[in-house]
Parts: sequence; C-alpha cells; structure tokens
Amino acid sequence: MPSDSKRMDTHVNRGLAWIGVASSLVGIFDLLAILIILNTWISAEEYGIATKCVWIFPILDQATDLGLSAAVIQRDDHSVSKISTVFWINMGLALLLFGLIAIFAPIVAVEFYGHAVIGWMLLVYGTKLIFQNLYFIPVAMMKRELRFKELSIIRIISNAAEFIGKIAFAWAGFGIWCFVLGPMCRVLITGIGAQICHPWRPKFIFRLKEAKEYVTFGLKTSGSQILYYFYTNVDYPIVGFFFGDTALGMYKMAYDIVLDPVRIISNVIVDIAFPAFARLRHTKDRLIAQFVSFTRLNLITVMSFSAIVIVAADDVISVLFPKFRTHVEHFAIDINGRTVDIFNHITGAEWSVRILGIVAVLRAVGYVVPPLLDGVGKPERTFTYTVTAAIAMPLAYYFGAQILGPTMGFESVPVAWVLGYPIAFAVLMFMATHTLGWSMGKYVRSVGGVILCMLGGGVTAALTHWLMGGVPGWIRLVAVTAVVVLVSSMLLAYTQGISLRSAKRALSAPADEVPPVVDDQTAT
Repeated sequence: MPSDSKRMDTHVNRGLAWIGVASSLVGIFDLLAILIILNTWISAEEYGIATKCVWIFPILDQATDLGLSAAVIQRDDHSVSKISTVFWINMGLALLLFGLIAIFAPIVAVEFYGHAVIGWMLLVYGTKLIFQNLYFIPVAMMKRELRFKELSIIRIISNAAEFIGKIAFAWAGFGIWCFVLGPMCRVLITGIGAQICHPWRPKFIFRLKEAKEYVTFGLKTSGSQILYYFYTNVDYPIVGFFFGDTALGMYKMAYDIVLDPVRIISNVIVDIAFPAFARLRHTKDRLIAQFVSFTRLNLITVMSFSAIVIVAADDVISVLFPKFRTHVEHFAIDINGRTVDIFNHITGAEWSVRILGIVAVLRAVGYVVPPLLDGVGKPERTFTYTVTAAIAMPLAYYFGAQILGPTMGFESVPVAWVLGYPIAFAVLMFMATHTLGWSMGKYVRSVGGVILCMLGGGVTAALTHWLMGGVPGWIRLVAVTAVVVLVSSMLLAYTQGISLRSAKRALSAPADEVPPVVDDQTAT
C-alpha cells in the first residue's frame, strides 16, 4: 500500500508539472491572440457581437458530451460494448444538436440579436460538435490512465494551431469569424493527436442497458457542467442587452484579463484532480490531504495573478489594451413619448478588472471542489451547487444591471458577481466538508496561512503601486508583478514551508521518495 501511495503521488506531481506547462502556454497563446486581434483588426463593438455567439459554445460542447467522458474516467467496469455504446450516444446527440442549430440559429440571430452573422457562426461551430467524437473517448481513457504528458503535448500543439488560425483568419480579413475558425483548427489537431497516442475505433454495438450506469452518472455530471457554463456565461447577453455591443466588448475584455486566465490556471489542478480524487475515494485521510494540497496550490497561483490585476488594473489596460480605456454609455428616459438623455456615463474596464479579481479568489477554491464531489461518486452534490449558482447568478446579473446600471454602467455586472457568487460558494463549501466528513473550521485553518501570505504580497504591491504614481505604466506593472511574486514567495517559504526548491524536489523525485506536492497540514 505505501508503494501504491507513493506511485500515486508521483503521477500527481508529474501530471501537475506537464499540465502546468501546457496551461501556461495555452494562457500565453490566448492572451497574445486577443492582444494582437483586438489591437489590430477587431473593435470593441465587433468583439461584443462575436461574444453574443461565442458565449454559447461551451454549453453546446457539454450538451453533446452529456458527461459520458467523465463516466469513462470515473468507472472501473469498462468493456468494448459499454464504451462503444457511449460513443454512439454521443454521436447521436451531436447530430441532434447540429440539426437544432441549423433550424433555429439563423432565426434567433436575426430576431433576438439583430446580427445574421451570429447564426452562420453557430452553424459552422455545430460541425465541431460532430467531429469532436473522434477524440473524446481516447482523451478520457488517457486521463484515466494519468497520461498527462501526452495529453499536454497534444494540448500545446492544438492550441498553437488555434493561435495561428485566429491570427491568420483575422489578418486575411475574416473579422470576427476568426473566433470560430481558430478553435476549429484546435479541434482538428486534437483529434489527430488523440488517435495517434491512443488509437481507438468504435464497434457497431449499441447496448443501452449495459451502459445505463454510465449514462446515469454522465447525466448528473453534465447537468452540473451545463448549468456551470450557463451561469458563468449568461452575463454576456445581459450586458449586451442593457448596455450594447461596445460595452459587451469591453466587459468581455475585462473577463478575458481576469476570469479566463484564472480558469486556465485552475485547469492545471482540475484536469488532474478528478482522476486523482477518483482513485483516492476509498482512503479518507489521503483524500483530505490531496484536497488541501490542491486548494493551497490553486490559491497560490490564482491569488498571485489576482493581486497583480487588482493592484495594477489601470496599467494592465493602458499597456495591453489601450483602445479599451474609455467608453461612453448613454442613458435615457421616456418623457411623454419623447426619449431624453439624462447623462453620459464615461467608463472603462479598469474597475471591472479589479472587481472580477476579487471574484477570482473565491473561484480558485470553487474550481477544486466539483472534481472532488464527482471523483468520490457524488455528482448530485455538484449538481445541487450548480443549480443554486444557476438561479442566484443570473438574478444577480439582471437586477444588478437593472438597479445599478444607470449609475455604474456595465460595471454593475461585475458588482453583481461579487454580491451573488458568495451564496453559491457557501453551498459548495458545505458540500465539500460534508462529503469529507470534515469541518469548515479545520479546512480554513489548513489553507488560511497561504491566504494571509498572498494578501501580504498584494498589500505590499499596492503600496509600491501608490509610491510609483508618476512612473510610466509598463514600469509600474513590472514592479508590481515582481513585488507580488517576491514578497509572497518569501512569506510562503518562511511561514508555510512552501518554496520553489521543495516544489521542484517533489516534481523530480523518484517514485520511492516522492514528498507531497506541498507541505500539507493533513487534518484528521
């Protein structure tokens, strides 16, 4: 048993290293693509129009998969007939969704959004839903086998293809089509790479009764995922409805700066957390220890990033997206049938970036819990959390825009994030501690030291930013980044025993001497 435990630690640590490299490169590719495209070819208004289409893509992906790939990872009773049946279910769902898109997308695009191009973009993306069946079973099997090196290499190459595709299509004059055609390049390379690394062909077998438990588990998991992508993306159409295309483009840019990178950073943990938790689900102490380890590691990376963007949001915008610094929003009222402007609200994306940076800290913890619940076979608890969020968050977005919008503009929606998400977060943390048979107090004590260290780095960076008030923005941004990293690293090393040296030692140690990823305080 000890050797199995150490071997598991080795897989986890090395998997984190590979996924960390891949996620870092993916984040760089995404940021560079947005930087180049928005500063060269696409305006804020055009970006807002594209967002009205792109926001629904992840929901379509999850509706096609229906959580069946997660069931393949989680379950131990694989057979040729069961896996083939899962494949044909997914293929049928993809064809059904493509048909619905072909019928309704053009109508919705014109009648609701007022832009016919959105319907055509959705139709082209619908072909991706069919093609992705080429790789979803091989990728799921590789995740189950903890083959994160190959998966990371595939991810790096495919996202490089997406980056090149986006830039090339934008440069060639395709406009906002680059946000659809670029991802299609990624999907093509992912399919080829997955079949090379894990060749798999479905058999012409369809036995629904045998795969019933896969479908049941998948439905519970996919329901949570669909609701997750709904409540984290429905703010886009709400911003567009209340404040227009240009404001939506600016809000999406702020989201791109903060919450999208946080998602990418967290995926370093999430991608490996689900199979790791699934394998540890019968050993409570090690499950708790791994949960604490993943949480602390995610907090370190996400809070470092959040501290930088919160403190230096104005510098981030001025250096990276100068076209998005200001935006004038017109608010009007109807007086005796005549529309009268009451004031012009001049706003930028800086405060949206700062406010979303606060949300990012809670999201850092929130990303780790669903893989825990799903991994131990409790997807219904993840579903309870996502139902809560799917109710609370859209209501918060809508009433935030309705009540605060006339005075705050589109910044009212980030404020709604801060007000609404803690409700869902409280439910999520209750589910996590209840599932582990643990207490919230012990959990807070196990991660509280890391949080205080990161806050210390952020406060020091804020003081540095204030003292350098007259310095050019790019110099101040570099200084803030350096202060956050150095101060946080020193505090972590001296108070928590976490350092780059210990992390490197953990990642490079042989199987019989692997220490934990970080020096966990395992609570029992």
